[in-house]
Amino acid sequence: MDEVFKSHGKLMITGEYFVLHGAKSLLLPTKFFQDMTVSKLNEDSSILWESYDQNNSKWFSAKFNLPDLAINGEKTKEKIFLKKILDFVAKKKPNIFENNSGINIKTSMDFNRRWGLGSSAILINNLSNYFGLDPFEVSKNVTNSSGADIASTKISKPIIFSNNNKKPYYKEVHFNPPFSKNLLFVYLNKKQSSEKEVEKFKKIRIEDDEIRKISEITNQVLRCKKIDDFNDLIEKHESIISSKIKKETVKNTLFKDFNGSIKSLGAWGGDFVLACGHNNLKNYFKNKGFGISYSFNEMLK
Repeated sequence: MDEVFKSHGKLMITGEYFVLHGAKSLLLPTKFFQDMTVSKLNEDSSILWESYDQNNSKWFSAKFNLPDLAINGEKTKEKIFLKKILDFVAKKKPNIFENNSGINIKTSMDFNRRWGLGSSAILINNLSNYFGLDPFEVSKNVTNSSGADIASTKISKPIIFSNNNKKPYYKEVHFNPPFSKNLLFVYLNKKQSSEKEVEKFKKIRIEDDEIRKISEITNQVLRCKKIDDFNDLIEKHESIISSKIKKETVKNTLFKDFNGSIKSLGAWGGDFVLACGHNNLKNYFKNKGFGISYSFNEMLK
């Protein structure tokens, strides 16, 4: 009988980069998700992998020979990443792949795979659930993530996340501000490598006072009831990150005439941004050439 696992995407609203140093981060789950179906292959001693996009078109396939998990055919970065996860599974559960029984794994998503939304965390969470492993431990051993994306995907609720003494701490929170209709998530269509951005940031010296400032902004964003106060907080947050990573804010780069605040989400320069303003937000961004956008209720779970 087939087994099905499902995990939702996430957006990091505050704390990007600084979450790696213990700052509090606010993460929200998206309505968009990816599921994974696992079925037995009794006559084939291998793992057959197939991934389908939102149009149900296969965009990736792989075969791993069992029990050694050798990659069959060309060694692409996607295959190498998957093998890294499967190798860790084998390390944690010796002999799990030595029963001469293969499996077929099919993944399917309802969003554009270029969007990000924590797709690696979704993959790790689904695989961890199938193999009975802790997704935080898997992620720690195969990625350089803070674990925030895993926490969000695992609980699939709005959360505050931080690393306390290098241990993930997260709790469910409520986030639905009175001005939620003034919020818009806009896709920039410029995919960033989160892994590369994380490695760059780890080399930057971060002061305790800067971490406290980001954490306090996260606390204030959660309590915020007025749109003008929210815009002020976003501007402060953007300014702090901008000064540390030596990059212009997305508002200064692309949307200088926007009447409101615009915040990068996750690795700066790609994927989604959060805009907070007043009238006809979608029209403003569409006229700028950014036609893919979602309201608060359209995007969030």
